Amino acid sequence: MKIAILTSGILPVPAVQGGAVENLIDYYLDYNEIYKLHDITVFSAYHPNVKTHKALQAYKNHYVFINTSSIWFKLCKKLFSRILNKGYYDSSIELFFELSCLNIRKCSYDLLILENRPAYALKLKKRFRGTPIISHIHTNMLHEQDLLTKEIIKSTNEFFTVSQFIKKEIENVGVSTKITTIYNGIEPTLFNKGVTPIDRRLLGFDAQDFIVIFSGRLIPDKGIKELLLAFKQLENEEDIKLLVLGSENFASESKPSIFLQDLQTIAKEMGNKIHFTGFIPYQKLPHYLATANIMAIPSHINEAFGMTCIEACAMGLPVIATNDGGIPEALLGQKHIIIDKDKDLPQQLANSILHIKNNYSFFLGNELNPMFTKEEYAKSFWDRIALYKL
Repeated sequence: MKIAILTSGILPVPAVQGGAVENLIDYYLDYNEIYKLHDITVFSAYHPNVKTHKALQAYKNHYVFINTSSIWFKLCKKLFSRILNKGYYDSSIELFFELSCLNIRKCSYDLLILENRPAYALKLKKRFRGTPIISHIHTNMLHEQDLLTKEIIKSTNEFFTVSQFIKKEIENVGVSTKITTIYNGIEPTLFNKGVTPIDRRLLGFDAQDFIVIFSGRLIPDKGIKELLLAFKQLENEEDIKLLVLGSENFASESKPSIFLQDLQTIAKEMGNKIHFTGFIPYQKLPHYLATANIMAIPSHINEAFGMTCIEACAMGLPVIATNDGGIPEALLGQKHIIIDKDKDLPQQLANSILHIKNNYSFFLGNELNPMFTKEEYAKSFWDRIALYKL
């Protein structure tokens, strides 16, 4: 089949700037190239680092880049903002979509795949009548109270969801449609217990310290502030330390927000108990996980799944996580503590950290569930796509 894939229009594919969704797209594109399944064109935002990426040498996967940072793009966005603002997303994403559509019209595609942009289906259904549309949903994006949600569902042939939680959220809207859950996966050769850890001394920690690790964007929804407040309650536990991986805006540099400044102020009050690394490239993430003792995932936004959960389990780390969205699905069969995100989160986090530390041998032994591997994810994805073969 000849397939067009529309990405988010924000981060590039190949995933040279990181991004969970973008890495997952890379995974199934790699699988397609290995097994020579389909002729694919990927529409992506541009970044200078993609020019030398090996993915661009592929035989079956092709890339069309739109430079969303160019002066030309910004001028177009400004000139046509009144028209584009009638779209579902902001003007930058809508312009990315329109430019992608101009290229899609040049070819005849058998299938259109939307990556985390379900509302694109509203216009695509009208412009490319008869072409099936699959929407791959990575976040909780379709809400019953949104007036256009039912129309988006009607315009889409099938939804691929990353968890049963997201599947149920779409079903609850009350519009009958095809929904298939395809769990995310990670690379077992990248995330495994044999990875060399980062030297703790380089992070300002001692060999005997008990290290809790957080990995994610430093935004309120991820619960990082509550985790720091939990450490204020652990001030007398001198050997319990916190390693914070991530930034506010992935690999993009920007002036620290008031929220980030607030985090830094809280951390400074605790001396050397907390270390911020800033953005860490995905390939280096396992080395940081390997130096920790526990993974903390204090999210309170109904996460669609829990990539951080399966990464931590693959590294053998016990996990403390909230009862949030699809996170519990990612932790089935693993050593973990689920806490109630609607109660006193800092206190629960502090108690859970101490409980695992005091019973550490019981919580050891986590492994990567075979259903959450890169290979299984990509195979399940393309097996389902095969049903649309003409």
